[in-house]
Amino acid sequence: MAVTVGQTIGETEYTTLRSGIQTIMGTPAGTGDSSTGYNQTIDAPAVSVGTTITATQWNNLRSDIRKASAHQAGGSNAVALTTVDVDTGITADIHNEFETALATVTANRFVLATDQSTLSTAANPTITNWNGIQTHDLELTWASQNDMKAFWNAGGSVKIASTLSYTGSEAKTNDWKSMLNDSPHVSINHTSAFADGGGSTGTITDTGFYDLNTNGDEVQIFQRPGVTPYSENDYQIFIRYITNGVRIRVVFRDDDVGDQTGSGAPQDENVQGTLTSAIYYRRATGTNVEVTAPSVANGAGNTF
Repeated sequence: MAVTVGQTIGETEYTTLRSGIQTIMGTPAGTGDSSTGYNQTIDAPAVSVGTTITATQWNNLRSDIRKASAHQAGGSNAVALTTVDVDTGITADIHNEFETALATVTANRFVLATDQSTLSTAANPTITNWNGIQTHDLELTWASQNDMKAFWNAGGSVKIASTLSYTGSEAKTNDWKSMLNDSPHVSINHTSAFADGGGSTGTITDTGFYDLNTNGDEVQIFQRPGVTPYSENDYQIFIRYITNGVRIRVVFRDDDVGDQTGSGAPQDENVQGTLTSAIYYRRATGTNVEVTAPSVANGAGNTF
């Protein structure tokens, strides 16, 4: 609550602000849009009732709020907060600055600035001259629940991008090239799945990490079928919760077995060119907020 000139500002006001930034920066709690916590250690110390708050303690609190702001808005865009002078101490205006900034970082807690993050390649295997069903099966896991939740709470995301490189005239291969290269790159964050580059054709199901149930039920988040005469083919993306992580399956279903165009048997051509199934993750990094990277391993159904 904002304070006015002449009002005593002490341990109660400090503790209220400290509790607020601890919720954002500290141990993960909650789920979905209500989740909080980047699993960081804040500088502002807890104090006991009746303690006189020093300028150093107020300035540690200021630093914690600015770290959260920089994480969300970018290193050069962190909120400008007045430093508490050792002689004049905390004032109503400075307290209210801190309070307003805390409200902003609370509202924006799932935002991750590009310059406060690192995009890493989890895996980008390739396959050539294929047929039937091919599956890129990948698991991303963390050492603990807190590490896993902090990744998502701090604006982390996972991105799936599949492409086919081919120059030629083979019809089925060109249909697969269009299917993949015209599909969006699909990213998932704490509560959403969304197009993140690439093309625009295909169906995204809006499901994020916190929408997955802990029973491990698999959810399809994207589908793109082929076009006639290859409409049996499908490009699909699935995700499920596993212990301290997620399992992603990217499925390339070449179910078309060929069409009879003359007196001979149907011709089921192989898909040519180079198919790349890339999975990336973006996590908070740097001096303001840094969360743990996941471990990466192939799932049991991987055929790449």
